[in-house]
Amino acid sequence: MLIAVDPGHGGKDPGAVVDGYKEKDINLNVALKLRDILTKNGIDVIMTRDKDKTVDLQQRCDIANKAHANYFISIHCNSFQDPSASGTETYAYPGSVDGRNLAQYVQNEIVKMLGTKDRGVKYEKFYVLKYTDMPAILVELAFMSNPHDLKLLLEKDELFAEAISRGLENFLKTTFTGEEMAIQKLKMKGIIDKIHDTKSYVTWGEFASVIIKVLEGMK
Repeated sequence: MLIAVDPGHGGKDPGAVVDGYKEKDINLNVALKLRDILTKNGIDVIMTRDKDKTVDLQQRCDIANKAHANYFISIHCNSFQDPSASGTETYAYPGSVDGRNLAQYVQNEIVKMLGTKDRGVKYEKFYVLKYTDMPAILVELAFMSNPHDLKLLLEKDELFAEAISRGLENFLKTTFTGEEMAIQKLKMKGIIDKIHDTKSYVTWGEFASVIIKVLEGMK
């Protein structure tokens, strides 16, 4: 399982700027924490950027496509002239069933864990949703222009990351078969080091390696 995590904006493009705080920095903070959580849970991650640098939209898509990522998660913050606007909304590409479902699971967890206003899941033809080969979502975490939301974004960035991770995990549980999830769990525990097709044959060498790791774990 490979997840492409895309911190929106960066480098020359700060995104929204409110009271000196730049969207690009908040996006990156949440994205890096999400990477660490997913990696700890045995899920491989590729970042479209892992520092403050300029990455154009096509480059972001190319990074995910060339790596053959399974899913693409783009992280953003909202902003509006009216400071009363608040809440979380998540986007998927029109007609993408998996994208819509993933977006809903992530949306649900953020609203539940952070207590943000539920602005719902929406369809949009954003560049990174249209030109990625895999199901993709774009998460607008909260409104930087809303004082309460901004406080959450600055102080609860790790909780936002945890919510996205849980949403992804809940989505995967409904998407994969029991056998596929069993293989995922073995990888998360470090018993196997790659994902096998559930219908493929396993060599004696691979089987022996798994048994040794199990026995070592029992010591």
